[in-house]
Amino acid sequence: MKKSLLAVTATLLLSACTSSGKIALPELPSSSPRIAVEDLYLRGVFNWWEATPAYRFKQDGVNWHVNVELIADGQPYDFKLSDSQWTPSQSCGGKYKGQPVMLNTEVYLTCEQASETLQFTPSNTGNYRFAITDIGSGEIAIKITRE
Repeated sequence: MKKSLLAVTATLLLSACTSSGKIALPELPSSSPRIAVEDLYLRGVFNWWEATPAYRFKQDGVNWHVNVELIADGQPYDFKLSDSQWTPSQSCGGKYKGQPVMLNTEVYLTCEQASETLQFTPSNTGNYRFAITDIGSGEIAIKITRE
């Protein structure tokens, strides 16, 4: 029994001496992909989810915005932000389906394939500004105001 225990211990010690002791881990991306705000469109039920020039975000200082005329019929407008190709890392929305965006309230968006549609229900018919701010580190925020 002692010989067996001694042999196992010696084998473990010898194998430990020959091993580098390092485990090779796969490399992870250093950070989230940059959100190309200049390539984003407001896409939703109000424009048939299309990436049309009228719904491309325009720069206004630090913020980017799109103005949209909406009808207040009590129904929410579903929308997301994305580039013209629906690139997963450039498609921004809510953490859960139908996440509401309230007037004059900033909401942080998730920009990934799993992002969900957002909803806005206008209380009055009129023009609304959808403004986004690039916060950095792969995050953006949206705020809707009445024009």
